[in-house]
Amino acid sequence: MTDEVPANLIDQEVGFDIAELFFSRTDKRGKILSGNNVFQRVSGFSWSELLGKPHNIIRHPHVPRAVFWLLWDQIRKGNPIGAYVKNKAKDGRYYWVYAIVTPVEDGYLSIRLKPGGPLFKAVEAEYAALVKAEAEQQLSPEQSARILLARLDELGFENYRSFMASALLSEVTARDKALERRVDPAFALFDDLKSLSGKMLGAATAISEAFLGYQFVPLNLIIQASRLGDTGAAMSTISNNYSMLSGEIHAGLEAFFSSAREVDDAINDGAFLIATSRIQNETVTVFRQETAESGNDHSAELTQLVDQEAEYFSRALDNLTDIQGRLNALLQETANLKRLIAGLGAIRIMGKVEAGHLGTEVLGDMIANLEAFQTTLGGSLAGILSLNQLLQRNVTSIVGMYFSSSGRQTADTASEAARLKIPA
Repeated sequence: MTDEVPANLIDQEVGFDIAELFFSRTDKRGKILSGNNVFQRVSGFSWSELLGKPHNIIRHPHVPRAVFWLLWDQIRKGNPIGAYVKNKAKDGRYYWVYAIVTPVEDGYLSIRLKPGGPLFKAVEAEYAALVKAEAEQQLSPEQSARILLARLDELGFENYRSFMASALLSEVTARDKALERRVDPAFALFDDLKSLSGKMLGAATAISEAFLGYQFVPLNLIIQASRLGDTGAAMSTISNNYSMLSGEIHAGLEAFFSSAREVDDAINDGAFLIATSRIQNETVTVFRQETAESGNDHSAELTQLVDQEAEYFSRALDNLTDIQGRLNALLQETANLKRLIAGLGAIRIMGKVEAGHLGTEVLGDMIANLEAFQTTLGGSLAGILSLNQLLQRNVTSIVGMYFSSSGRQTADTASEAARLKIPA
């Protein structure tokens, strides 16, 4: 295991077919409990060399520690995660995979597919740069993870869950195309959902930033009105009313932005769950056809895989309902902001009339600023309402695809699980 790797093998890749899927299962400490024949063959180790050994027996030094920090951080919380990983075979050769790691009873399951999607080459370059930075700057895994997340943000991903969902969708789609299979139409709809949600989150951010530019207008109005003494009493009342309304708008914007982020997170989770369920389903099919080998309880492993696929298919369906609920909640927050804008419009008109009576240029300019803010806010919300409608339409289409067949698939999966558990 610690033998020096022959120099002529370090840069050679272990070949495996894009149609192949392989998996390994570990305990909670990461020690290998089982896997399938493809995993054993590609790794180059015998089962006696794999079972009971830590999974980092195949760890390659070209993978940033950030990746494993993020992986363990999520699976210890009970969350699934996906990542590009470069592994090292026994003879020193390497092989790249996209790994989907999910918690299972008393451990973790990692299913891997051969990467070939559009993000893969970019990831190779990013990993190389980060591995170099880790060595030169003596970064801790957590520090490296923060750099990785910041870099993903620069590349247009809101967070890691957005990146891993995009990566998995693209990898499964690329795999289908390479195998000349029909691409799941739900994946294209989820791609659209992710794009639309990103635009909506961007619009929500723009609204919040616009508010920051006008947040001191109420205070300035109050100050200017107070300088006019009794003459400015009416304007003072109008300014105080706007100040109170401004507080409500601020709270409404926070709730609105939070709701938009929840929609985005739910969509990314849904995309990842749908694609994960699909790969798990294929893994069940592949493993069922494998010849049982000594050292592995084939029937028990198949039961684990079937149970996992059933769980994640169910979670994917639940997520679709969750997305619809969160979109409805966002619609309510949008309606609340529209109501507040209407109140702002009434106060602005009264302020404009009073400023005209007073003939004060400063007050007039401030009221004009309020009008500009109201116009910006109103236009942005109209755009968000349009985006929400498109999101609802796409989700409804996906729900139709999956719920129309969920009864059959769930029944088949449950039947298979029950069959496997019948005592011999």
